Amino acid sequence: MRHRPQYQGPYVRHAPIEILIINQTWRGDTQHGLSHEKVVPSYPSRLARATRPVKGSCPPKQQVHAVAGDLNFPHRRRRTEKMIKSTYVAYFLWLIGGWASLHLLYLRRDRHAFVWWCTFGGYLGIGLLRDFVYIPNYVRDINEPRAYIEELTHKMKTKSKPPFRLVRFVGQILVGNSWSFLFAIAIPKEDFGGWLIYLVHLAPIGTALAVWTIGNIGRECGEFKWAGIGAFLVLPISFVHPPFLNWSSISSAILFQWKGKQWRRRPYERIPLCRRFLTLCVCVVLFSTLWASFLFFNASVTDKQGERIKLRDAAVHFLNSPMFQEFKKNLYRIYNDTREHGFGEAWTNFVELLDPHGETHALKLLGLEKGVSQEEITAIYRKMAREWHPDRHKGEAKEAAQEKFVEIQQAYETLSTKKNIRKHRNKRSEEVNDEL
Repeated sequence: MRHRPQYQGPYVRHAPIEILIINQTWRGDTQHGLSHEKVVPSYPSRLARATRPVKGSCPPKQQVHAVAGDLNFPHRRRRTEKMIKSTYVAYFLWLIGGWASLHLLYLRRDRHAFVWWCTFGGYLGIGLLRDFVYIPNYVRDINEPRAYIEELTHKMKTKSKPPFRLVRFVGQILVGNSWSFLFAIAIPKEDFGGWLIYLVHLAPIGTALAVWTIGNIGRECGEFKWAGIGAFLVLPISFVHPPFLNWSSISSAILFQWKGKQWRRRPYERIPLCRRFLTLCVCVVLFSTLWASFLFFNASVTDKQGERIKLRDAAVHFLNSPMFQEFKKNLYRIYNDTREHGFGEAWTNFVELLDPHGETHALKLLGLEKGVSQEEITAIYRKMAREWHPDRHKGEAKEAAQEKFVEIQQAYETLSTKKNIRKHRNKRSEEVNDEL
């Protein structure tokens, strides 16, 4: 006996689909109107060539085959209470861990989360603010309630492919451009004889990966080949006009939207947590490796004379600089205070190291040690004031002397004020002790 399925969910194509159920005793989903009767195709030979098994759709020993279409939605795996995602939990994770995209990981939007990681929250937090509005939609998408599925079914029946979305299109262009640019600057240019510089022409791979990744978020999907073809279409331009990365991302996004984009008609795959974690770790390591290659091989800083210095060499010199050595010394001092005297004493010493009154800086400027008398401070001040007085200098040196003279005056006033405060405090303490 031949029947048509009474329910055509979002995972059924527009053409009529016939289903063969091998086992008459299998009970269909009566909630969605599936027939309990055996379905017999009108063209057995054609069915034999077109059928394919659908995994996870039926109980053991029973098998469903879909003809000329994808898996029907009612055959999806039933969601238990543990699988249902909560809007409140998603908002809470957005509030405390939105910077780490915890809300997206909770809603199993791993691609979405990785893009936010690479763009600092969707270009300085703009994407996170957008997520605050769209979290209810994300929750409905992962929970797949009946009303949402009926709405999605209607969209898939009325439109052969997902509609154009400006935000997704612009995101593909921006992220594609940044990933291809990162790929290009990560290639060592001076080391290894300089021959690796020719790998810059493979930068469109970064564009294609970005366009494909963003294009496969949510209920939309597409093939990587269209993103790749669009990215490499402008490759010949790079030999004539090197700054071709912007055009690469635009052409890739356009071709993917035109040819590659389609509806995701199959249910979301239930990927184990360990596999999701491993995939994200691999992606993060690869992305971090590109940044590390750029910082180690190509990044540089420029000094006042305009000379370029490798960042790796500047970092080594910084670690040996007096400023960093002083910082390391103070950090080690705080650590020892915490171990020997507890957190209270360590905090007091830490506040002292911050030099809130400027006394340490003033002593260093005047070349004095801690604990000197007021007479010594006055003597060294008069000596340095005569040496750096602006009237003793001419030309450009006069301006530098003026600045130095002002600093010396401020240092002297700071130390003198501090000495007077301590003198009056000690005198008051002695008077109190005499009265007692």
